[in-house]
Amino acid sequence: MQALADVAVVVSDARASAGWWKKAMGFASHSISGSGHAVLVAPPGERFVLHLCAGFAPVEPGNTGIAILTDQIEADVARMTRAGVRFPEPLRKEAWGMTAKFDDPDGNTFWLLGVPTSMVRATLASRAPARAGRRRPTVARRAPRTPARRRPRRRSRSG
Repeated sequence: MQALADVAVVVSDARASAGWWKKAMGFASHSISGSGHAVLVAPPGERFVLHLCAGFAPVEPGNTGIAILTDQIEADVARMTRAGVRFPEPLRKEAWGMTAKFDDPDGNTFWLLGVPTSMVRATLASRAPARAGRRRPTVARRAPRTPARRRPRRRSRSG
């Protein structure tokens, strides 16, 4: 079994950075037991996390290429601006939605993408295709329909 767990973002102080993510983005955080150097942050309930990693590599500010989807981008940008977040690329309209880029305190740049709620939900529900010959485990599986449970199909009245 393989699963993606996190993306590491090098920061100067993991705990301070986690506090910033909580204040600026409303993210939840927790420390990795016994590691002392890393804190994980994510939107509440999200399974994929940012691993704020301090002490293993020098901070190299710049574009992380990490995008965060939202269906309330204008409200999020306003809230983040009030929290003191710097936007090197301010909110702008695109053909597909809206976008802005913001910096964390170490100068790591992240993308904020404003898309319809349906796209946020579809992204949360999407999964990569399983490899041939491997079955992906499921949390809950619907029971197959038996002949006794089948409903007759309605015939269309065309013509």
